[in-house]
Amino acid sequence: MKTKLTLMQKTDGSLFLETAGRTREVCAVSRAARILGRTRRQIYRYIETGLLKPEAKLLGEWLLDAAGVENAACSPLAVQPLPKKLGPLFPEHDISKLNAGRDKTLVISRVLENGGLAEIKWAFKRYSRGELSAFVVEEGGRLLGARSLRLWSLVLGVKPKPVPAWRNSGIWPADGNRERAAHSP
Repeated sequence: MKTKLTLMQKTDGSLFLETAGRTREVCAVSRAARILGRTRRQIYRYIETGLLKPEAKLLGEWLLDAAGVENAACSPLAVQPLPKKLGPLFPEHDISKLNAGRDKTLVISRVLENGGLAEIKWAFKRYSRGELSAFVVEEGGRLLGARSLRLWSLVLGVKPKPVPAWRNSGIWPADGNRERAAHSP
């Protein structure tokens, strides 16, 4: 089977492929690897599994739809399962349905709050120090207890956002019983 392909390159290096009267922007596997922050081997695996759709193969190089690669850069490409050892930290969730990338906030909060040494080591291998620091700063006051928040802010060397005042106050005002007694008949 023979197909007529026309490949054009702009001065900025972007490639355009014309097939069957349609012109669209394409990119080579090496450019897709740079955009997605993956290796070429991972890009080839994405092509094999169907996560990325090739437009054509030219001179031994796959050409991928540039818009598809850009869309893929905005969403997690791979299933990122959690190890089974983290199961006890998520009793209300099916551990096989959780994704380490998509559910990052939930996973980090549970591991930093309730995880043991093995779970914390896993979190530091899986997430960068910057991601963990950003979590403690942005979400720590809301999702971590006071002791955990203090510990992880010291370990990571960050200052979390202040906790809302209502989190530190009790349920009832300090002299709530006296006011109630004064108003009763």
